Amino acid sequence: MDVHTRRLRHFMALAETLHFTRAAEKLYVSQQGLSRSITELEHDVGVPLFTRTTRAVELTDAGTAFLRATRQALTALDAGVADAHRAHSTMSGVLRIGFFAASALELTPLIMSALKARHPSVSPRIESYDLTDPSCGLRSGETDVAFLRLPIDMSDLNTEVLFTEPLVIGMTTSHPLAAQSSVRLSDLQDQVISAPFTDDASWRAFWTLRDLGVDDEDILPRIGRETATMDEELDNAAAGLTLSVSVSSMNRFARRASLVYRKLDHVPGSKLCIGWRGRPTPLVEAFVAVAREVRDEHADLVARIESGDPD
Repeated sequence: MDVHTRRLRHFMALAETLHFTRAAEKLYVSQQGLSRSITELEHDVGVPLFTRTTRAVELTDAGTAFLRATRQALTALDAGVADAHRAHSTMSGVLRIGFFAASALELTPLIMSALKARHPSVSPRIESYDLTDPSCGLRSGETDVAFLRLPIDMSDLNTEVLFTEPLVIGMTTSHPLAAQSSVRLSDLQDQVISAPFTDDASWRAFWTLRDLGVDDEDILPRIGRETATMDEELDNAAAGLTLSVSVSSMNRFARRASLVYRKLDHVPGSKLCIGWRGRPTPLVEAFVAVAREVRDEHADLVARIESGDPD
């Protein structure tokens, strides 16, 4: 037997009032709907629970026995729901979150706001990192969870991808390639790009376009100065010393009057994810769940970010 709790609550209201009209008003349902619900419940249970006449409604002996069990079941269910809400709202502690270069873009404030609303006792502590540590503190253990750009060299890294953003090339407004609406890899031959100053070989290869599986590396841009911070990389690009391999959101989050960004055609985009090491703690699980919910709730925004045009 699979009895809906809605029918049990209808039964208990009628058992306590012994009056269809008053019970229906208490439940905010129609009298006809209540009568149908009681009939369906009696069918599920297999015995009459009430005797009905034109003058009165009375519980049968079976109905009296069933009322005791119904009260116990609904009381236990309500207590379980309350316990779940208390456990949800009392999750507490400091959650160290690694940030890097605008993190999850327009999703970041939505995620942090949702975390505060769902887990008000959790204290997020933001830790910011530069190009030297693409793991945003996960490798050293300084953070519990982080907004990351893949790929990262870390064997026990777990991730939840939020979106994939198009790659762009940043350059001065006077650069010859700035006249194009987009650029191809072959357009970058003999150009000089910045390289992140990091020990993470996979991350460095991605942001210098060395992981594209190109047979003839002579067509790839030359690597110029290594930079430790995003500001340093943009300073070099703004001075015309290098080009910058970046993502489309840089035009929104790090706009400079002397720089323009052109989409890099036919190359994989940058995956932005939530990352954590090993088995997640309850706080990390809660944060990942919130980030996943926000991503799914704002699918239109994610689609615009992935197109390179969130406006």
